Amino acid sequence: MKAMKKKLCVLLSCAVLLAGVLTGCGKGSGAAGGKEPVKIGLLYSLSGVTSVSEKQLYNGTKLAIDELNAGGGIGGRKIETVFADYASDPARAADKARKLILDDKVTAIVGTCSSAARQAVKPVVEQYRSLLIYPQSYEGQEKSNNIVYTGCIPNQQAEIFVNWLLGKGYRKFFLIGCDFIYPQVENKLAKEYLAKGGGTVVGEEYVPYGSTDFSSVLNKIKKSEPDVIYSELTGDSNVAFYKQYNAYGLPATVASLTTNETVLKSIGAQAGAGSFICVDYFKNVKNPENEAFVKKYTSTFHDGTLPTYAVMGGYNAGKFLGAALKKAADPQDTAQVTAAFKELKMKSPSGEISIDGSNNHTRLYCRIAKVDERGEAQVIYESPKPIDPKP
Repeated sequence: MKAMKKKLCVLLSCAVLLAGVLTGCGKGSGAAGGKEPVKIGLLYSLSGVTSVSEKQLYNGTKLAIDELNAGGGIGGRKIETVFADYASDPARAADKARKLILDDKVTAIVGTCSSAARQAVKPVVEQYRSLLIYPQSYEGQEKSNNIVYTGCIPNQQAEIFVNWLLGKGYRKFFLIGCDFIYPQVENKLAKEYLAKGGGTVVGEEYVPYGSTDFSSVLNKIKKSEPDVIYSELTGDSNVAFYKQYNAYGLPATVASLTTNETVLKSIGAQAGAGSFICVDYFKNVKNPENEAFVKKYTSTFHDGTLPTYAVMGGYNAGKFLGAALKKAADPQDTAQVTAAFKELKMKSPSGEISIDGSNNHTRLYCRIAKVDERGEAQVIYESPKPIDPKP
């Protein structure tokens, strides 16, 4: 009997020890300290016609999240990203967003680029009370309790740019853009700004996204004799236009809302020299945070991209999300995280920026650069402070 009791005690002790080992394995398989990771969806196109722009947005967001995890994550929880490529298709973006919310159980989604993709995802995040952080500049005229917007809108960019150009003596504008929502709405607003400021529109042209033959458009521009070509071309179309414009030898100046340092690198110094660009961020912004950011970006990514306003849009979206996750009592509760965005402030490489809690848009700087003979964008105007968004 004693021998049997002794054997039973040994077996029970082994069972307890084994249970402890298994429990320890369970904790170790999760995030640091045994806490479950916070799951975030990244919804970007790394294929399709918008992939050139979205790769930059993706890089910025990924860098921000990697930095957050390297710094201890969210109260000891790592951020686990679930990536979905919607291949530049708005309908697919909606489907992918739904899967991220229902199947992958993400707390929030960062991503989309075009307005069509954002508008396709908007009813999905609203239906399921989820959250989208939209990192791209866009045409405004939208608000949602389920979307935080971290890119420029017209009163922070286009309105200032048009008035600045008018102040420099440019009066006759030829408007050009790819044929989708953002350029069309932006140019409609540009006409209003020009009417108020004494400028005129001498021509307007839209081309399918991805178009690379601008011979007929350049002939129209030549005949209309503008002072400035006000451009919202994007991606491959933007690169092709600059090169053909330069070869054509038109005297009009190009003024773009969508060009960045990666585009300038692609077109060569001569094609971009003398043109103007208006965005919220350039890689040569002078502050310690940006100097560190540029070094980190260029040492991390070797894919031909440079630190651009698109990269910064993705980066700011990731950093703001990290701040909201830390502020929320439960970082896995989407409602708490959404509420935590209200009036968040951050020292970004682009400057001191913050979320306007009244409309979920971001207070951002406006900067205008002139491209020099080396093909470098040199900032010649910077708003005195971040501009309140008026969507």
